[in-house]
Amino acid sequence: MRKGKTVNKRILLIGLICAVMVVCFVAPSSAVYGIRVQDLRSLPTPPNPIKTWGKVTSPSPLTISDGQAEITVTGLTGLTVGDYLFVEGDWDGSVLSASQLPGKNSAYSAIPNVEMMYIPAGSFLMGSDPGAPADEQPKHLVQLSGYWVGKFEVTRGEYQKFIDAEGYSHESYWSAAGWTWKQNQNRTRPAYWDADQDWGSGAFTQSSSHPALGVSYHEAEAFCAWAGGQLPTEAQWEKAARWTGSSANVYPWDSVWLTENCNNLEDHNAAGGGYNVFQTAPVGSYPGDVSPNGCRDMAGNLSEWVADWYAADYYSQTPAGGWVDPVGPLTGAGRIVRGGAWYPVTPDYRSAKRSTLGPQVNWLYYGFRLAR
Repeated sequence: MRKGKTVNKRILLIGLICAVMVVCFVAPSSAVYGIRVQDLRSLPTPPNPIKTWGKVTSPSPLTISDGQAEITVTGLTGLTVGDYLFVEGDWDGSVLSASQLPGKNSAYSAIPNVEMMYIPAGSFLMGSDPGAPADEQPKHLVQLSGYWVGKFEVTRGEYQKFIDAEGYSHESYWSAAGWTWKQNQNRTRPAYWDADQDWGSGAFTQSSSHPALGVSYHEAEAFCAWAGGQLPTEAQWEKAARWTGSSANVYPWDSVWLTENCNNLEDHNAAGGGYNVFQTAPVGSYPGDVSPNGCRDMAGNLSEWVADWYAADYYSQTPAGGWVDPVGPLTGAGRIVRGGAWYPVTPDYRSAKRSTLGPQVNWLYYGFRLAR
């Protein structure tokens, strides 16, 4: 009898432990899990609701595809083939049931299908050798998980969709500091947003294919949140810009500066294929401004916001063995911008170059690209 009671107590104890584990691992009802369309049928899925994403391939019945698999979505209307969709709902194993709700609380966001390049997981050497500016030293090992980054800088056409989706009216896309800044500035769109511009050397028209400029860090961050991603980290940006798989280029194309390869202060001969010195070019206009990873315009056109706070000595804080998916300092006086602009204050187009600005700055030299 005593042995039986001991066994029963053990069984009861194991049962209590399992019950506690279930409670601990059951997600709260407010949790939303992101999962790719291609994984919905092949992996154990998390509890509903889930979020997935893809391009609309049929409006009725509504189907979306991530390029590898396709699913049917119910409950949404008014979409057309080619729309890029982030949709939230309940998955029953064959159909995703979503709700049609107005405004920011919508079950879906029809966002631009930003062309992305995949950067495989792996390590690379970040920074510069002695002789470069001190904040680029020492050269150090960084291990990154695989990620996607925009092939181009976010364009005006893509950013206009954020404006049209009332992105400036929904606080949930913004950080607390960003929302306060937006409210204080009564901000409803970026600076220099009118299509027709003249920055000192003649009028020109910004098309939907020109990069979105005049955006603060706060605005870039909010757009990325709306688009289901984030700004690239400084390490992600640098790897995408210069890492060949075995070594680091000085510039995206190689280690020799070529004026004609990107939109910069010196390349202003329109007859020779360049753009006027005081204007941006449509993204992808310079075939030579391409990184080993297929990203365009990482040397010229616009300098780009990245996610990290700036610290001049951050590289010297690298732990033994290198960083793993670093996100930069916890705080700082300014955010980091990378890459050269069409009219830089200091003309330096090296991919390792680091600069910093207050997150509220929204001059016409700065843009950004999306990461996921």
